Amino acid sequence: MIREIEEAIVARLAGSLDKLHVASFPDKPDAFKMSHPNGAVLVAYGREVYSKPRDLSLVVQERKIEWDISILTRNLRTHVGAYDVLDAVRMLLTGWRTEGCSKLMPVRAEFIDQNQGVWTHVLTMTHTITTVECHEEEDLPALKRVNTADDYGTTDTETING
Repeated sequence: MIREIEEAIVARLAGSLDKLHVASFPDKPDAFKMSHPNGAVLVAYGREVYSKPRDLSLVVQERKIEWDISILTRNLRTHVGAYDVLDAVRMLLTGWRTEGCSKLMPVRAEFIDQNQGVWTHVLTMTHTITTVECHEEEDLPALKRVNTADDYGTTDTETING
């Protein structure tokens, strides 16, 4: 599911940020060289936190997933500078949702580094997914007898065939 969500976020951004290279964060980040003349937007799964289970008999939890959107630009203030790209990415993703997830919300944006004329910022977005255990049938003893009671007293015991 993480891969599908990441691909959907990349597609959403790539559809609107045509003056930038938009992709999933590279498998080998140290080997990544920003060759695009304007910059790059790279999407990566960041982390997730799970809520306490809602029920005692079935594991149902909220899974809060964070996405780190790395924004690499060659300047800060032009139409493809860090400030405008940060705003554009935030506006494209805030309130947008993929199937089975809540709407994305911004968590933080921060300056990371400036190296050889490339400014790096990270915008972190989050959303939640409900996680439910894979239920397996338990091998419990078959129900054989039922005693019922009401305001008038106990009724006869019924035998259930099974």
